[in-house]
Amino acid sequence: MENFDYYNPVRMLFGNGQIDQLAEQIKPYGHRILLVYGQHHAKQTGLYEKITDQLKKAGLEWVELEGVHPNPRYKLVETGIELVREHKLDFVLGVGGGSVSDTAKAIAVGAPLAYDVWDVFEDFNRAMHNPNYAVQYPVGEVLPFAIVMTKAGTGSEFDYTSVLSRRETKEKLMVINKSIYANFCIDDPSLTFSLPQDETVFGVADIMTHYLEQYLSPSVNTLATDRIKEGLLRTVIESGRRVLENPKDYDARAYLLYAAAWACCDQNMCGSIPEWSSHLIEHELTALTDLNHGHGMALIYSGWMPQVQSTIPSRFVAMAENVWQLPRNGRSDEAYGQAAIEATKEYWRDLGINLSLSASGVDTSLIPTIAERTLRFGAVGSAKALDKEAIITILTSVE
Repeated sequence: MENFDYYNPVRMLFGNGQIDQLAEQIKPYGHRILLVYGQHHAKQTGLYEKITDQLKKAGLEWVELEGVHPNPRYKLVETGIELVREHKLDFVLGVGGGSVSDTAKAIAVGAPLAYDVWDVFEDFNRAMHNPNYAVQYPVGEVLPFAIVMTKAGTGSEFDYTSVLSRRETKEKLMVINKSIYANFCIDDPSLTFSLPQDETVFGVADIMTHYLEQYLSPSVNTLATDRIKEGLLRTVIESGRRVLENPKDYDARAYLLYAAAWACCDQNMCGSIPEWSSHLIEHELTALTDLNHGHGMALIYSGWMPQVQSTIPSRFVAMAENVWQLPRNGRSDEAYGQAAIEATKEYWRDLGINLSLSASGVDTSLIPTIAERTLRFGAVGSAKALDKEAIITILTSVE
């Protein structure tokens, strides 16, 4: 195992009815709240009314920022930062899925800054690809914030990453910093019952790729964390089938929400080197097309796996045996690993996920542009270094 330094200070309130503790959990951190939520879900389900009634009874004040889109928008973050400053707000509360969480985080980062929050995102990406780069726009003081999670997918409520899209320039960047942990989060599986089916299955794909990006890596001697990932991947696969049959299966929803939160919180990455190149390709794909993130990850990963299998063949053999539990039947390592890839793709198709770029509405003439933009800050790939031609091959294989 590689050396590691693990830290996660987020308090997670998990389970049915935990939303009732929201106001009391906020009070130690602030009394003037920016309430951030999406376009329809919170109000249609009655969650908005439940939260605002609770805030009112607790004597807390709030200003609202609604309309968060998938692939969260920089412009809305700017508006949120202006509201925090204008109304002297001292706490940010995000209610929704990963896009709401990332929006709330970016506002919490940006409000105390003397410079544009987008500079922080650009600066991080330069530093991520160049260890000699001197950071010019660091994350500073972060406003206290919390997330009420209503979708199993990104696990953003429990990690220290924020992803932001800038539609006018068609950019999508992330910032990773351990100052961007929530003060607390509430994960109530019953709040995910009403998700549309496509949002549910894209979330399942998102969770799976987060684990696979850590599992299909060049690291060796990682048995302890491998077993955690294998078990959670099998749980996600089973739970995905269950919620399609019964969207109100509480236990299956709970397993998905739990697995999503733990996927990117660092615990499962301890001692290993993750492989995030597919994520970076997907960011450029969705920056240009606004495709759903989980859908984009399933598409890219379907093309990425065959491209790198020969570089880390033992990992695909382990995936076949320990994740999909496929019979060996005398197959070579290569054929057995290919069977794992096909099992993954078949499962996603069974969930109803389209694994063709063009059939998903993507203009495939954008493929060379996506490849170029993926590399604009520097090289990508830990299992296998990907150049422009390799990225084009990944994308054209799912064209």
